[in-house]
Amino acid sequence: MFLRKIFGKKPKPPEPQVEKLSVDSLEERVNKLKREKLAEAQSTLNIMLDRLSEERAALLKELKTLSDAKPTDEAYPGLHKTALEARRLLTEKLTRAITSIQRRGEFSTDDLAILDGKLTKMVNLMTDAIATHGRHVRALFGPRLNAIELRLRRLHGLVREVHALIEGTRGGMRSLDLISSKISSQRELLHRIESMRTDAKSLENQVTMLKKLIENESDQLARLINSEEFKSLDASGRELERIEREIAQVKDATSSAISGVSRPLRKMEKLVRAGEYQMDREMVKVLELCIENPLEVLSSDKKIASTDALLQKMIELLEEGKISMDDRERKKRMELARGLLDEKKILKLKERLTLLCDRREIQTRAREQTSLFKQKAELESSIEKHKSDLKHARATIEELHRDSQRAEKDIDKNLRELEKLATEAIGATIELTS
Repeated sequence: MFLRKIFGKKPKPPEPQVEKLSVDSLEERVNKLKREKLAEAQSTLNIMLDRLSEERAALLKELKTLSDAKPTDEAYPGLHKTALEARRLLTEKLTRAITSIQRRGEFSTDDLAILDGKLTKMVNLMTDAIATHGRHVRALFGPRLNAIELRLRRLHGLVREVHALIEGTRGGMRSLDLISSKISSQRELLHRIESMRTDAKSLENQVTMLKKLIENESDQLARLINSEEFKSLDASGRELERIEREIAQVKDATSSAISGVSRPLRKMEKLVRAGEYQMDREMVKVLELCIENPLEVLSSDKKIASTDALLQKMIELLEEGKISMDDRERKKRMELARGLLDEKKILKLKERLTLLCDRREIQTRAREQTSLFKQKAELESSIEKHKSDLKHARATIEELHRDSQRAEKDIDKNLRELEKLATEAIGATIELTS
């Protein structure tokens, strides 16, 4: 308490500086920082490149001296030959490996990466050359090789300095590049939202138009259906339905009539197959037809005549007892067959069916040729298509709204991330206004 009175309260730390920037202003600030960082690195890098050029020239001079040097020691012929070849190869490889690096007015981030790669490759090639040929060269040209290795160490040291400078510069640029990338993403998101809103507005206009079209065409269809002319057409439709029902009845009556004698016909077929009763091929086909597809009998007068002849033969076989049945059933089947023959029932059914089919054809053609019928079909088809288009348009609008909402959330998230990255890079608390 006493000390507090003497020295007073501990001062509060200063409030962090807050800068309010628009996204465009932040982009300008980031681009400026990039230029400043590259310019700062450029000055130091050019000095290093000048030193590299000097060391390169000195190394090339040493390599020329090595090429012209005489052996320092006597050696047996095999070693002498090997050492001279090793000198030749070492000199050629080191000469090729030394990259000529010129000063540049400006370096981009990509240029720095390319330069770093070239220098690293140069060092690796030189190291490999010394490791491969140095031992044999040293045997005859030790002092000269020592001088070259001294130059190489100095050159490698300079390359490490350049590498450290480039890595530091690129490291500082990465955060700024990330901010630039985020700004680009932000603009893309805003563009997407604007595009989706435009598309949704266009689709909403389309929905309004489609609803009016459906309403107008539905009214036209209702007036058409309620017109006296169409009611008359509708009556012909009911007549067509009645004809269809009667055709079905005739077919059922035919099937029922022939089915009534199907049992003795089947027995007759067995006799033919067993060879106990002879029948020509045409009659056999009619027999199979009556059993399997009795309606086909009505397809021609010839088949009806053949069917009548078949029924007559069946009656004869029943009377002779060649088709085995009890008396009661035999009598019943014979009566049914005679009834079909005496009344010419199958022929009458065929004539009735032909008449009904002709009427149906006339009614169908009349309906198809009626313009009202065509109008009704066209209106119904058009209304269904408009309804399908309307459903698709509404679904697409909902999807665009959902995508737009997600994009807006991404924009807010991106904005917060931008503020954090900008605060770290600039050194002041950044608050983005848009």
